[in-house]
Amino acid sequence: MKKISTFILLILLIQTTYSQNFGDFPKIAKEKLHRDLDLLYQGLDKFHSGMYWYTPKDSVDFAFQTAKNKITTDLNVYEFHKIIAPLVALSREDHTDIFLPKEVKEQTNKNENIRFLPLTVVFLGEKLYCVKNASNNSAKIENLEIEKINGETPKEIVTKIGNLFASDGYIKSVKYSDLGGFNFSKNYFYYYGIIEKYKVKFKEITEPITINSLSISQINENLKKNNNIDKEKTENEPLQFKIINAKTAYLDIQTFSNDIIKRESKYKKLKKFLKQSFSEIKEHNIKNVIIDVSKNGGGTEGNEGLLYSYFGDNYQKYSKVRVKTQKAILNNGIDKPIKLKVFGFLERIFVNKKMKDGSLERKNNLGLGLMAYKKAPKDTFKGNVYVLISPITYSGGSEFSNMMYSQGLATFIGQETGGGYYGNTSGYSQDLTLPNSKIT
Repeated sequence: MKKISTFILLILLIQTTYSQNFGDFPKIAKEKLHRDLDLLYQGLDKFHSGMYWYTPKDSVDFAFQTAKNKITTDLNVYEFHKIIAPLVALSREDHTDIFLPKEVKEQTNKNENIRFLPLTVVFLGEKLYCVKNASNNSAKIENLEIEKINGETPKEIVTKIGNLFASDGYIKSVKYSDLGGFNFSKNYFYYYGIIEKYKVKFKEITEPITINSLSISQINENLKKNNNIDKEKTENEPLQFKIINAKTAYLDIQTFSNDIIKRESKYKKLKKFLKQSFSEIKEHNIKNVIIDVSKNGGGTEGNEGLLYSYFGDNYQKYSKVRVKTQKAILNNGIDKPIKLKVFGFLERIFVNKKMKDGSLERKNNLGLGLMAYKKAPKDTFKGNVYVLISPITYSGGSEFSNMMYSQGLATFIGQETGGGYYGNTSGYSQDLTLPNSKIT
């Protein structure tokens, strides 16, 4: 499966062409693009701890050489992005992202000549549905299933544009969920460029409908006009607790991020929320607890263990926590060398130990060690637990789900989470901005 999927991705990379129109952005000299490509390779090879978990090094090397061979002329930033985005996606690790330069995104949003498919969508499984119509076509197409766009099925399109961003392992459902909303239109543009007209076939309508592409400003204007957007800010409490009935309580935990919780939650701290919630659960003699992490994409390390501590015994949840190196120097021989660093000297000495291969491995300390949690809370729960999950459940959210699953503590409801089999590369991150294209 691994070899077949990697081969398909490499074939798609080889087939990349420049016939698309990505707008009138300045061209970057091919020699500079080759140098950026070299730095990208060095960064992933020297610094990314999980780069070769799913894709063998020889396949990555072949893909980079193929990409270099494709760059035979000067390209603009979008043309270059289309070539290197699948290379980043070869990591098959969703903590590995690629971003266009801020100024390019700002220019794209303001430029009336750069146009997109003016629809927001949602995938239910592999079926694509129109959610909002932001086009100038007045046809009633909201909530209808899209069967084809310009002759291609949604599945065929996702096979192509889904390779522009990484997701963990071979979890197909994540590709579909990540393309919800306007992300489908944006990634369609990243792959196909500017398309003047779209022939969209809806299941409920006999003939395809022609939809003209529109600029971002036109799309936003039509969304306001066509869909009566409520301008009032809707409250979004990331931590919610409800007693549904005499026997059942519901906890909605949308994030493990301490920063988001402090900024957006009335509880300010996850620890406070959990302490209050489980105190009430005990007081009301609740027998069933529903934990909703279907929107939880992770956050601060340790919070997944804090939640788990209310249900299960402590155990060693990590076999190891390792970084490939503390620091790396990226140098293409011409541009200024780039230094990547994962943590400071004190953490290097007191928290980690150096291995024979030069990597650094976390010691089994208290706190951020290898165990599930530091200390069991007062009001633990031993009743029935139901965990709601989805492809959006990722990083710490997926880790909590895995902990509950591996210890046999819950019944799971929903779709497969977004977390991969081999682990994740969360915790430490480092931005690498390529000096010539400014892609990060």
